[in-house]
Parts: sequence; structure tokens; C-alpha cells
Amino acid sequence: MPPIVVVFEDHSVVDFRPLAWSLPLYEIRGGLLNLRERFERDLPEVGGQARLGLLPRGLLAALQELNCEPGTVVGVEACRAAAQRGGALFVNARLGALARFPGALCRAAAGQEWAWADEGGLLACALGPARAVAWLAAWADWEKRAAAAGVWSRDARRPAAFAPDLADLGPCPVDPTEGRQQGAAWRGLWELVPGLGEAIGADCALTAAQAGLPPRRPFGIVPDPGAWPDQPPWAMGTTLAKLAGGARPDLHVQGEVWIGSEASLAPGTVIDGQAGPVVLDRGVQVQPHCYLQGPLYIGPATLVKAGARIYGETSIGAGCRVAGEIAESLFLDFVNKQHEGFIGHAVLGAWVNLGAGTTCSDLKNNYGAVRIDYGLGPVDTGLRFVGVSMAEHAKSAIGTLFNTGSVVGFASNVFGAGFPPKTLPNYTWGDPAGAPYDAKRAAAVAATVMARRGCRFLPAHERLFLDLARSD
Repeated sequence: MPPIVVVFEDHSVVDFRPLAWSLPLYEIRGGLLNLRERFERDLPEVGGQARLGLLPRGLLAALQELNCEPGTVVGVEACRAAAQRGGALFVNARLGALARFPGALCRAAAGQEWAWADEGGLLACALGPARAVAWLAAWADWEKRAAAAGVWSRDARRPAAFAPDLADLGPCPVDPTEGRQQGAAWRGLWELVPGLGEAIGADCALTAAQAGLPPRRPFGIVPDPGAWPDQPPWAMGTTLAKLAGGARPDLHVQGEVWIGSEASLAPGTVIDGQAGPVVLDRGVQVQPHCYLQGPLYIGPATLVKAGARIYGETSIGAGCRVAGEIAESLFLDFVNKQHEGFIGHAVLGAWVNLGAGTTCSDLKNNYGAVRIDYGLGPVDTGLRFVGVSMAEHAKSAIGTLFNTGSVVGFASNVFGAGFPPKTLPNYTWGDPAGAPYDAKRAAAVAATVMARRGCRFLPAHERLFLDLARSD
């Protein structure tokens, strides 16, 4: 394999808003793990040298550097130093849901050059030293031009395509697609949820064989030593044990169920792993009379409150608080849904807080395909079921009702009578036609929220809040 694997973002990230406003695409979980975690798990140690490089937009580089594991480097210069020694394998962040392909691509990159693309652009390429260095220079120039144009921090702007000239290279010598029904690469945010069940099953097949889950380093999260005398649960990793039906008379368990260290299940819990595996990570707490259906992943230190109903094809991150009815949804880390209300076919960013009774529609009353608008114009998803998408640090008031395919921007506060508009820009305060939420006030609230979960709010966080502030 080459000395370094470099995971990069390109022009496609704007199709993953509102999450991608403040999160590198490779940090979005596509099952049990995100793409960065897959490579950190699968890449072998190579003499203490950097083995994984990350190329996020410059807007996010400072936060990315906060919590990478040893052997992972961030930025063009660090990647160039490794690529000069023997080339590089470049991997697009859109490949976030493929469970087994990291090893296959690394083996295919040994001693040969090739390129793999789809209609959206380059997916992966293996390049020797000279060509890898030139590729990194081209990417750096492209990213700087996009940043100077304000693409990464403003609505309704799309970057020029990153299209390095690799036409003379042959195809990838292996098939890395794993036969996925949903396709090899994501095309946009709407494709994350339909592929969750398949991704959870594929990840679980590998994880069960390894009997454990890795430590988590959620993007931009630095634990406060004063709040955690030891490491927080999500930073510790876990072993997994299979829970058999009949193991406890106060539980009803069917199918494939895996339980991590220090997880607790209260009496009256029903876990149905017949349609796909159920995986409960370290320190998950399930209160009485909950129904959990697979394929399902619940991340470390998450609390499932009494009476919750969580249906299959759902992946929930670390440190969440969940209740009510949840179906076919992706929750990132530290999401707060502590009350009743239906959330289905939804994508919720880290630190989202849903007020009591918040409910979303995920199906139009004419049963037609859902169109969504991430700020760059309507997109026909071709899907019948699409719920709400909410950016990091967004919040809803009690009783909020979201229409099918609604989109909520970064650090927005949704309140008011009736259904809010389907597309809300960053820093919406109630009515999107009114004055936006002040970015400094939003940052102060975020600092309070993160401190309550034992996490530090750093200058890099504040800079991101100010960079994403609306100009209208």
C-alpha cells in the first residue's frame, strides 16, 4: 500500500447541507462508523509514520485538528510530506457508507496508478509520488479559490468542480462497491437514510468478528478534564457480547443483538433483531418498556427514555437523549430528543435540540417523490419518504411541526405558529424573513450546551460560528 491514504472533500459537499455547513463529509456516520473511523480501524501501523491524511475545507481544518488519533494528519502540507515518500491513495468522502472497501482499495494501490469516478466526479485514485504531489497542489488551489468566493460560508453558491486530469489512467483493478444496492457513493444528503440498514448490517458483520467498537472522537469535541476525571464513555471503545433470547426473563429478545460494556437494559425492554442487527454501544442506558428494532445502532453513553419506540434502519450517535417515536433516521452526536413526537427519515446534526412534541412528516399526502432545497434550488430526490434535515446546533420549540423534506440551517431556532417554511437558512430566528439570530449569542448558547455535556467550547468553535454568520 502507499505510505498514506488521503480522504478529501470536493465540490459535492454542498449537496450534503445542512450538515456539511459545519461538518466534513467523511465525519458523517454511514452505519456504525464514519469514513475516517473505517480507515483508522483498517489501516496498519507503518513505523509510526502518518498513515491517514484528511483534507477538509479550510473552514473546518482547525476543528478537525483537535481530535485526530496518532497517525492521522490534517492539511495539504502534512499529506505532501508523506506522499513524497511513495505516493498516495486519494479517497472521496462521498464513499462514507462502504464497510469493507478501505482494505481492498489499499491493496489495489500497491505499485500501480489508477482512477475511479462516477457521474459526480473522482471517487478514488492511486498516484505515485510526483503525481500525488501535483494532485495535492491542484486541490489546494481549488479549495482556496472556493473559500475566497465565499462558497463554504454562504447560501446559494456552488463551487467549481474539482476535476484533476487523470484521463490517461486505467480503472481501479478491484471492484470496491461491495454490490451495494444504493450505489457506491452518496450523491446527496437524501441518500444517507435509505442506505442505513444495509450499512449497519455490513458494519456489524465486521464488528462482530472483531468483537468490539473503536473509541470515538466526534468532530470538534474536546472533553473537559474537569467534567471527566477519566475518559468519557465515547472515547474508550468497547467489547461486544451477543445477547441471546431468554438470557433474562424480564426482556424479550429476538434475532441478532449485540451489547457493549456497561450498557444497561431495564425490565420490559423488547429488542427485535430479526430484520437486522441491533448494536448498543458502551454505556447505553435503556429505560423500561422500550421497543428497539433492527437494523439499529445506538452510540455510546446514549439514554433511551422510558417507552421509546425506535424502528429499524436507524443510527444514533454518542451522548444522545432520545424518546418518543423514531424511524429510519440518522442522529449524529449529542442530539436531544427527550420527549414524545414522531421523527422519521430524518437527518439531525450534532447538538440539535427538539422541543417537546416536535414532529416531522416524511410522506407527502399524494405519495409522490419528495423535492428538497438545501439552499441551491429544488432537488428531486426520487424518494417517497424524506423527513426533516437539521444542521448542527439547530433547535425547535415545543409543538413544532415540520413538513416533508424540510431543511433547517446551522444554529437556527424554529418557533412560531403553523408549519415553518420548508427551507430555513443558517441562523434563522423564528421567521426567516426577519433579522437573523446573532452569531455571537448563538455561540454563547452553544458554549453553555456543550459544557453541560462535559465538552469544551474553544476559539475554533467560535470562529466557525462567526464564519457561518448570515450577511443579510
